[in-house]
Amino acid sequence: LAGLNHTYLLISCYEADRIAGAARLLWDRGHIAYLTDVIVMPEFQGRGIGKTIVRELISSFTSQLPEGWIVKLSVLAARGRESFYQQFGFQTRPNEADGAGMDMRLTR
Repeated sequence: LAGLNHTYLLISCYEADRIAGAARLLWDRGHIAYLTDVIVMPEFQGRGIGKTIVRELISSFTSQLPEGWIVKLSVLAARGRESFYQQFGFQTRPNEADGAGMDMRLTR
């Protein structure tokens, strides 16, 4: 719940009273944003729900940016799912401009 409370933008899709999918965007209110938790429930996959959610999330976020701003939107794709994000303009890493994407888990 803490993650949801600090989400800048959340888009979800329902069929009747069941959630079909969702995605959220984290933003530092500066020039870095992160697309995360793109999830479509297995029984709803293959219907274009994920594409619609991500497209709407990117469109809504872009429309809220101040005029002339440039924001780097990042995503960590699950292995084998890179092509899903490429259709929206995401580029795989490493590439000419960026090294490998990296992450780490912290525990206490």
